[in-house]
Amino acid sequence: MNPASLGPLRVAVWTSLMLGAMGGCGSTGPNGNPPLPSEACIGQPVTQLAVGQHAVLDPAATSGCLRIPIADASGAQHLLVLASTNGTRSSSGIEGTYLLRASQPVPAAGPSAAPSSPAPSPTGSLALPQETGLLGGPPRSPAAAEFDGALRERERRLLSDPRYQRRPVAAPAGVIGPAPPLGDLRTFKACANLLCSSFANVTATARFIGEHLAIYLDNNAPANDPLTNADLAELGAAFDAYHYPIDTTAFGRESDIDGNGVVIMLMTKAVNDLTPDCDKGRVVGFFFGGDLLVGPNSNRAEIFYTLVPAPATSGCTVVTRRMAINNLKPTLIHEFQHMISFNQHALVRTGLSEDTWLNEALSHLAEELGGRLIPASECTLLGFPSCRSQYSSGNIINGYDYLKDTDTNYVFFPNATPGNLPERGAGWLFLRWALDQFATDTISGTPTTRALVQTSATGSANLVAATGGSLSALVPQWLMALYLDDGPDLPEEPTGRLRYKSWGLRAIWSNPENFSGGFPLVPPSITGTFSKSGALKAGSGQHFVLVQPALGAPLDLQVLRSAAGAQLSPDLQARFGIVRIR
Repeated sequence: MNPASLGPLRVAVWTSLMLGAMGGCGSTGPNGNPPLPSEACIGQPVTQLAVGQHAVLDPAATSGCLRIPIADASGAQHLLVLASTNGTRSSSGIEGTYLLRASQPVPAAGPSAAPSSPAPSPTGSLALPQETGLLGGPPRSPAAAEFDGALRERERRLLSDPRYQRRPVAAPAGVIGPAPPLGDLRTFKACANLLCSSFANVTATARFIGEHLAIYLDNNAPANDPLTNADLAELGAAFDAYHYPIDTTAFGRESDIDGNGVVIMLMTKAVNDLTPDCDKGRVVGFFFGGDLLVGPNSNRAEIFYTLVPAPATSGCTVVTRRMAINNLKPTLIHEFQHMISFNQHALVRTGLSEDTWLNEALSHLAEELGGRLIPASECTLLGFPSCRSQYSSGNIINGYDYLKDTDTNYVFFPNATPGNLPERGAGWLFLRWALDQFATDTISGTPTTRALVQTSATGSANLVAATGGSLSALVPQWLMALYLDDGPDLPEEPTGRLRYKSWGLRAIWSNPENFSGGFPLVPPSITGTFSKSGALKAGSGQHFVLVQPALGAPLDLQVLRSAAGAQLSPDLQARFGIVRIR
């Protein structure tokens, strides 16, 4: 732990005057429960902070104990998070149970010494102004998220499959073959189910050829509301003018294994057919890294697959031309990051593809960049309040849903699952905060984003290498920032670590025009005797507020695995994050 990064911490040891049994952490009391924290934690250090100061502490070093001193004459409040900071890639997920208990000892006479004044807060805010009516982008789709995540894991398996081989990453320097001509007829292989374990043949015709994108339209696309040449030109122009330069600046270049200088967009009913029952939404579009390998069913080309306008069915509502185009724009900028990432990790550096949680976080960041960098008129003319609404609203909603239920969602989700929408929101929020803290270009995140993609490192090791931080400190600091950010609880915070610089998220989440339920993170208050059990999942945690009145008694807390008294599982790599907010 780097003390300089955590703010000053003064630790004192005081002696409780409470008499009675002094059971150890593994023992039980008369009711079969562990001794009260006030008994079990005698002799452990007291954490004393000035307002605005924070610390990250390892409960394994203190038998799970955290001790708060007597409040001064104005009282005290602390925000506490309990987090699992283990970012190791796992098949089934890293999680474990916890029991957090609190009690109050009999304090020593007199109040504690007044804490020192915090350092001045940084001047100048980089948070963007609050935007009313921010939301209103395309509907979110759990089915699409699950399919997208499943494809990322399938790509990793293909890279270890001897039937598949990596191709050269590009044509020879300075040699790019001609783009396909308008009217070119071609047959493609497209995933025929959500496992991408079977494939359909799709015959399509090139209907648009741009600088970076060639659009092929399925010859068997439904004819009820057919795409026009103007529709295809609109999609191609958005990709060429905005999506391509935004993503290649932020992440690097795509491959060109077919040597034609363009990315192919195959608009096909085969994508609509992936979700005949749309109860969980529908797949709008995707990229699959198997197309960049030599092997069965590979198209050996850089390809996006997207849906087409289609009539309503018994399981799905209609997809109109306008709906398709509006949904495809944020989908393309998201999926293009996946294409670039696969090239940079798997082809350029012959490594494994990026871990799914970080791969998805980077693609959701690409959506955010689209919302920030595409001119507003490109979206307001279509009826959206802004481009942040069209491109970024899904991230905001996913993040909101994560904050409503942090204890049931991972941040570093296991590779056996594709990550649900709240977990996608959590990954984007964590990456966004890390860029705010460590990128020299705070808003866009370049060159840190390029470092995250142009590497053979993956997952949490990649993030740690690119930022120079450590998960044991970053995760608790980020969780504290989620609650505090632009809220009223901490007007001064000298390190800046407990803030976002690029968003005013609390104002957005609290705005009734966006969310009728108000700010979603409502931690339980601990004022004295307290007990809560739950589960910690990798990268996530729980929030609590510790409240003491003027000259209020000390608070002793202890976290254990369960009422049996065992310590937390070391696999969790658990940490306390605590900041004094009053």
